Amino acid sequence: MAIKQSSFPLRVLADLSLLFCILLAPVCSATTATAPATLLQLKSSLTDPEGVFSGWSPEADVCSWHGITCQPGEVDIVTGLNLSGYGLSGVIPPAIGGLISVESIDLSSNSLTGPIPPELGLLENLRTLLLFSNSLTGTIPPELGLLKNLEILRIGDNRLHGEIPPHLGNCTELETLGLAYCQLNGSIPAELGKLSHLQQLVLDNNTLIGNIPEQLAGCASLRVLSVADNMLQGNIPSFIGSFSDLQSLNLANNQFSGGILAEIGNLSGLTYLNLLGNGLTGTIPEELNQLSQLQVLDLSMNNISGNLSISTAQLKSLKYLVLSGNLLDGAIPEDLCAGDSSSLENLFLSGNNLGGSIEALLNCGALRSLDVSNNSFTGAIPPSIDRLSGLVNLALHNNSFTGSLPPQIGNLSNLEILSLFHNGLTGKIPPEIGRLQKLKLLFLYENQMAGTIPDELADCTSLEEVDFFGNHFHGSIPERIGNLKNLAVLQLRQNDLSGPIPASLGECQSLQALALADNRLSGALPETFGQLAELSVVTLYNNSLEGPLPESLFQLKNLTVINFSHNRFSGSLVPLLGSSSLAVLALTNNSFSGVIPAAVARSRNMVRLQLGGNRLAGAIPAELGNLTRLTMLDLSFNNLSGDIPAELSRCTQLAHLKLDGNRLTGSVPSWLGELRSLGELDLSSNAFTGDIPAEIGNCSGLLKLSLSDNHLSGSIPPEIGRLTSLNVLNLNKNDLSGAIPAALRQCDKLYELRLSENALEGPIPPELGKLPELQVILDLSRNKLSGEIPASLGGLVKLERLNLSSNRLDGQIPPSLLKLTSLHLLNLSGNLLAGAVPAGLSGFPAASFEGNSELCGAPLPRCAPSSSARRLPGTEVAVIVAGIAVVSAAVCVALLYTMLRVWSNWRAVSVSNSDGEESAHGAGKWAAAAGDGKYWKVGSPVSAAGEKHSSGSETSVLHAGKSTEAAGAAKS
Repeated sequence: MAIKQSSFPLRVLADLSLLFCILLAPVCSATTATAPATLLQLKSSLTDPEGVFSGWSPEADVCSWHGITCQPGEVDIVTGLNLSGYGLSGVIPPAIGGLISVESIDLSSNSLTGPIPPELGLLENLRTLLLFSNSLTGTIPPELGLLKNLEILRIGDNRLHGEIPPHLGNCTELETLGLAYCQLNGSIPAELGKLSHLQQLVLDNNTLIGNIPEQLAGCASLRVLSVADNMLQGNIPSFIGSFSDLQSLNLANNQFSGGILAEIGNLSGLTYLNLLGNGLTGTIPEELNQLSQLQVLDLSMNNISGNLSISTAQLKSLKYLVLSGNLLDGAIPEDLCAGDSSSLENLFLSGNNLGGSIEALLNCGALRSLDVSNNSFTGAIPPSIDRLSGLVNLALHNNSFTGSLPPQIGNLSNLEILSLFHNGLTGKIPPEIGRLQKLKLLFLYENQMAGTIPDELADCTSLEEVDFFGNHFHGSIPERIGNLKNLAVLQLRQNDLSGPIPASLGECQSLQALALADNRLSGALPETFGQLAELSVVTLYNNSLEGPLPESLFQLKNLTVINFSHNRFSGSLVPLLGSSSLAVLALTNNSFSGVIPAAVARSRNMVRLQLGGNRLAGAIPAELGNLTRLTMLDLSFNNLSGDIPAELSRCTQLAHLKLDGNRLTGSVPSWLGELRSLGELDLSSNAFTGDIPAEIGNCSGLLKLSLSDNHLSGSIPPEIGRLTSLNVLNLNKNDLSGAIPAALRQCDKLYELRLSENALEGPIPPELGKLPELQVILDLSRNKLSGEIPASLGGLVKLERLNLSSNRLDGQIPPSLLKLTSLHLLNLSGNLLAGAVPAGLSGFPAASFEGNSELCGAPLPRCAPSSSARRLPGTEVAVIVAGIAVVSAAVCVALLYTMLRVWSNWRAVSVSNSDGEESAHGAGKWAAAAGDGKYWKVGSPVSAAGEKHSSGSETSVLHAGKSTEAAGAAKS
């Protein structure tokens, strides 16, 4: 019966124990005489792979059974059961509670499953219970709190869950409590503080939360307190400084905060202090230097700041000092390793803000491992570095060291790891490096080192990894490189190496990764490459290697990554297809020929197949459809023909499909719309026909769509507007017709739009002016577009090139184009544009505007003075024509009326002068002297017309002209 209360008086516990026995009468009625039967029940419950139960039989004395201990001088009184480490499996039976005389049970390090039997709480004589390192499940039975004599309880490294039962606080004789490496949760019970005899409390690797309870101060005898790898928080409790017997304190990888307790300096017997991986702040307390017995100090991965204040002159026993991943600054203190008494063997200071020289570290003569990487140390690597003669690991990477690698480095005969990458080192690799016979890892990458790779490097026969990436080494790869029989990684990429790949490299038969890319290597691959049976990754791209591949490469069955791009290899691909484990095959820009072998599809885990820029011919193998994990397929710029095989529709993870620059035919398949991971689709420069399938609009992640230079027809499907992630749309050089769909406005991440050399018609959609990211080009040239240039194009403020040439666009150039301040190429030639070029566009060459007969103004010839030179829109022309018609009608009426009046006056004058010639001669005189002035004096509309003429208006000119003609007619 489970005890649920947190604590009970002893009498209540006794009553519950009695009730427990009543419920389990068969167990409680057990006596010392029943031990053999109980043990046989245990035997029947367990599987015994090693036969340790073979001697367990009723006929034999139980005290002679393997793993059984009996009380001396007594018969059948079993006091010990030890079956540790025999691979036993099965469930511990409840009957084990019948071993009433047992004092020690050890079933550790087996494969036991099921729960811990609560019946173990009946074993009142039990002192030691060891069930650790099994696969036990369930919770920790509270009944274990009934074991008053229990001294050692170790049940960790199981699959136990739930909380730590507070009832364990009743096991007042407990000295060791080990519950590490389970799945326990909740908080640390305060009741554990009642365990005054407790010496070891180990709760590592659970998911415990909360603070360390103050009641734990009652465990005054603690020697080991380990609660690492939980989720405990709060400050480190000050009472820990009162545990005078404490030898090991491990609070690593929790969420403790605040400063490091100065009181820890009072723990004179402390040998191990681990506070790594918390959120501790502040400085390192000086008091820690009082811990004269301390051997391990790990304060790494916190937020500790200030100077490095540790002195091994006081911490004479210190062997491990780990302060990596903090905020320490300043220089290395001179007294870190003062004198010859320092026993410091391992110093880890990486990932701080320390600077200056590392000269002070040369006093730490016992050092075996030194890691000061990821700091700001400067200066040269001291030539006296060989004072650290015992160094095995030296890590100085990610600093600002300069100068050359001193030849004295060759004196560190024990060195196994030399890591100097990402500094400012210059000069050559000293040949003395060849004396490092134990060297396994040599990392010099990302420096400025030069010279040749010394041949002596081949004497470092223990080398496993060599990385010289990103330096300036020149010359050839050492001919004796084959001496490095243990070499697994050779990284020489991005240098200036030349010459052939040495044939001896084939003798490095442990080689797994070979990177010789980005050099100037030449010649053919040696036949010995076929001996590199362990080779998995080989990258040779960006060299001048040539010739057909050796047939021996087909023997390399472990290849996973091959990148031979940008070389001059020729011949067949078949030698590279011996492995069925290829994940990457990149051979772009070589001269490989023949067909694409169907054997490529044997590597079902292929993710990248790049064969572009070769001389491959024939059809695309349908077998490529078996490469269902393919994310990139690049077959561009070859001589491939035929259709796109439908089997490629099974490659549903394709992100890049590049088939451009071939002679492929047929239609663009609609199943491309099912490739929902597609980010790049380039089918340009082929001979595809038919419509653009609307289904492409389903490729919602498409960034680039290029179908240019084909024979595609029909209209641009508006479904392309659903490609809202599209950056590049290129449909140039096809036979597309119809209008440009306004739905392209939805592609608001477009920065390149090319629709030229088609038969598109209708107006330019104003919506194109609302593509905010359009930057590289908007090219609508060589179509049949008409209407005006939309003023909205002025909204394309990032646009660098605009080409609307060779269309049927009319009207004026909109002034809004002056907003395109990033524009450096403009072509509006070959249209029907009219009017003046906006002054802000005059900096573009005349060719930008040629072929528009009614355009004028810089850079074209000047516009005529008359404003009539301006070509007016159709609506304005209609209004003006109507106005002229109305005015003309009015003028005609006025002229008719004037002529009638003039005729009437002339008749009157003629009649009055008909009796004498003098009057007639006088009229002629006036006429000669004043022209038509005689008629200006007549109060007629003509005189008014003469007055209007002086105003200079167009209407007055018309009236005056007509009146003069009338007067002339009258005189005649």
